[in-house]
Amino acid sequence: MTRPFVLEITESAEFLENSLKQAKSGTRKERLLMLWWVKTGQIRYRFELSDRLSRSEATSSRWLGQ
Repeated sequence: MTRPFVLEITESAEFLENSLKQAKSGTRKERLLMLWWVKTGQIRYRFELSDRLSRSEATSSRWLGQ
């Protein structure tokens, strides 16, 4: 079983949601949505992120590292 990843997101869920609504580019929306999922507890594992985003695990890991 994979272990849950630990990620500290300093922004509030409301801030991320508002930023998501105002985002214009698709890539920015995907990244904000990813952070919002993690912040709200909808995602616990890296493979869940890649499945929901339809991106590779390497891409989601790289985005989390930035």
